Amino acid sequence: MRNAFVEDIHRFVGIKRELTARKAIRAVLREYGLQALMGYRLGRFLLRSRRKPYLWPVLPFGWLFYFLLTGFVRVSYDIRLHLNADIGPGLYIGHFGGILLDRCKLGKHCTVSQSTRIHAGDGDVGPVLGDRVWVGAHAQIIGPHTIGTGSTVSAAATVLRDIPEKTLCMGNPARVVIQGYDNTVILLLA
Repeated sequence: MRNAFVEDIHRFVGIKRELTARKAIRAVLREYGLQALMGYRLGRFLLRSRRKPYLWPVLPFGWLFYFLLTGFVRVSYDIRLHLNADIGPGLYIGHFGGILLDRCKLGKHCTVSQSTRIHAGDGDVGPVLGDRVWVGAHAQIIGPHTIGTGSTVSAAATVLRDIPEKTLCMGNPARVVIQGYDNTVILLLA
């Protein structure tokens, strides 16, 4: 949990900047996406801690803090990161409102914009996003589809099939527009 959360903080502070305690605290207090990730990482830690008897005395207090924090994030920012989502380190949530990540797997250093829904839909198996995937505003990725590493899903796209690596897809339903698309500039701006 600690290493993943430190990578999350690096994404919000800036990957190339030196991370100090002051910058980390400022980011946690100011960035709503980081607050949502803090609640998610805490919840995943508490789920894993059920198998460790030496942590049982503090688990009720941890769950209380988790429910208060995630309740605040859901009501204030409308960001819902469910514990059955597998979110890799370094996720960046730049804007709040209408974000749902449920029954999905995200790789390292992904970026999710506002009003984005990534979930399994009616099925049990959800989408799998590779590393460094950028998902634009109002995009939806529904069902057991794979988004390749380094791909970009444009704003308002609805992904209903697999997307290969390093591609730009857009539209409803989403279709590949550019093969070999490099989204590193977009990820650095986030």
